[in-house]
Amino acid sequence: MSFKEFIKECHEKEVFKNLSIYIVSSWVLIQVFSTIWEPFGLPKISMTYLLLVLIAGFPFYIYLIWRYRLKPMESKFSQREGLKVSSGTNKTEPGSKKPKKRKIHLPGVHFYSPFQKLYFTMLFGITVMSVFATALIVNANFLGKSNSSDFVFAAEDQNNKIAVLEFDNNTANQKLDVVSKMAADWIIHGITQNNVGQVISPKIIEEYATVLNASMVPSKENSILTEYLKPGKIINGTYYLNDGKLILQCSILDGNMNKTLISFEPVECDPNSPLTCIEELKQRILGHLSKGKPGTSYEESPPKFEAFKTVIEAFEKYDNSAPEFLNAMNDAIEIDSSYFEPKLHRITYYYNKDEYAMADSLVGVWARESNTGDRQLNLIRMWESLLNGDNRKAFNYFRKEYNYEPDDINNNMSTMVLALQFVNRPEAVDSIYNQQLHMERVDLNNCQECEYRYYVKGLADIALGNPQKPIEMFGKYGSMKGFDWVKDVLINAYVVTGNYEAVAEIINSYKLTADLNSWRKKTQITAKEFLRVGSEENAHKYFNEILSSFEAQEGNLLVADKQYIGYAHFYKGDYAKAEEIFRSLLNEVPESTEYKTYLAMSIFKIGKEQEANSLIAALDKMRQNYQYGLVDYAKARYYAFIGDEDLMMQNLIRAVSAGKRYTPDAYQHDILMKPYVQTEAFQRVLNFWH
Repeated sequence: MSFKEFIKECHEKEVFKNLSIYIVSSWVLIQVFSTIWEPFGLPKISMTYLLLVLIAGFPFYIYLIWRYRLKPMESKFSQREGLKVSSGTNKTEPGSKKPKKRKIHLPGVHFYSPFQKLYFTMLFGITVMSVFATALIVNANFLGKSNSSDFVFAAEDQNNKIAVLEFDNNTANQKLDVVSKMAADWIIHGITQNNVGQVISPKIIEEYATVLNASMVPSKENSILTEYLKPGKIINGTYYLNDGKLILQCSILDGNMNKTLISFEPVECDPNSPLTCIEELKQRILGHLSKGKPGTSYEESPPKFEAFKTVIEAFEKYDNSAPEFLNAMNDAIEIDSSYFEPKLHRITYYYNKDEYAMADSLVGVWARESNTGDRQLNLIRMWESLLNGDNRKAFNYFRKEYNYEPDDINNNMSTMVLALQFVNRPEAVDSIYNQQLHMERVDLNNCQECEYRYYVKGLADIALGNPQKPIEMFGKYGSMKGFDWVKDVLINAYVVTGNYEAVAEIINSYKLTADLNSWRKKTQITAKEFLRVGSEENAHKYFNEILSSFEAQEGNLLVADKQYIGYAHFYKGDYAKAEEIFRSLLNEVPESTEYKTYLAMSIFKIGKEQEANSLIAALDKMRQNYQYGLVDYAKARYYAFIGDEDLMMQNLIRAVSAGKRYTPDAYQHDILMKPYVQTEAFQRVLNFWH
């Protein structure tokens, strides 16, 4: 019998119809069970048991189809056609043809037809596949794994991470989707303020899914949660409508999502006031998690629904540096003037725009209006310290804030930046970088924060005398398009280690893939790196490449163009040409302390000392609030350049105490400061915030 004939006969005997009954019934059973296992308090592993039963039962079901439907049909057919096998000896009349001998393939088993042979062959194949699939599931979920319940029980007191997942919307009303985020966010607020544990938010899970290049399956099933973030407890829930009431139900699972630790009684409220339900549910959760310990919530009282919704939608629609985002925060505050969170985001917006006066004014208003909860008070003090230029306090307050959500990539990145650039503690960067963040599968294309973490980590390693580390970590990105931050670190590391060919390769490939101004900027960075290690020949080579790039440029030079030309001439020692350029720049940007300082240094070298000193003295008239040591550092550079170490140190101390940061081109990284870096006085500047 051919396979085509076999398929045709299966259709005629309704084999596929009977198989479809099993498959569809199994699918329906899985769907129903996935909905009811949580309300019934069943462990998640019970779904695995069900799947094993259905897979193992499939070959048995196929055999039952033969036993009770097909075999009787085959038996009747055999009797009609005379095909039934007899165990006796066939006798024939003389002269008649001898009948063909029938084969018995197994003791006591008779094959009635070719159809039966092929049917059992297919059954054998399906049985083998079912056994293989069952073995894979058993191995993945049982063998090689310790008992999940025992593990959670033993580690419960040690693992205080709590993952809060967004609630499932079972209302069939898309307008209520926002309740999902509100419930998770409000529960997170309560956990952090009560110091119940470290929170893993839905945002953190989503970030990990992006940066680890993982498949975006539903977060409850996502291996990122159980394999990477590894919480001790997981909070999830659902909500639905019943008789016009919004019903919320919630449970707490163990860290492997195999065991339901507790299911809370459902709460109900008006669909137009979901925070009433959420607040009640939050209090029940906190009561269980804190075991009766007193505490305060993130807000003094739940914000108004529309205000909460406005903040959530703003994060979904806009970048937090967009004017529309600021408008949304203002709208939320107008709806609910006591709402804490949008005030925080509004201050961050102005600070990141360098509008420090506005940010400081808002912090003052915020401090007077806000309550004195631990987290609120810590955030207020952190912002006050940042705006006052007290880097040590800012770092300490932010470190406390970081402890609320150490797995958050943005928090992790910001803490690394503060450690390196605010208090000059590169040794602290490594421990922060490794704080339970699994970066071995990072996709930098999808995570700008991750690239900046690499950047800060690489700078810290180089500062600690380990330039080979960043080369090993992300050297492969040197020849790829983009990754500007990473390339800056690689250039630094390659120059320090003497691999000048690798530097040239990065610059040459960058010239082909980036725009001209970006290439000039990268080339200028490279030239300065060579000056830092004392390789003037290589430095001048790259400065000359920058100058050559302007020879064929048509039209008037822009301010940025003149700046590149001025720096190239200055660092090459061509001070007369540098003077010409910086005078032109000052005419266009008279308020620039940087251009005035470069002009003063240039003319000092060509004998105009009196004018140079007058220009530096005039810098004092340019002092303003929120400059964070800008003028003092400019004066320190001038005095370092002319060799007056005492005045340099006086101004350097003023600059660092005013909040001047340890950026990659300042202090020990500044070419002009190089002769003084190893002095005891300079080391005190580097350790000022320790």
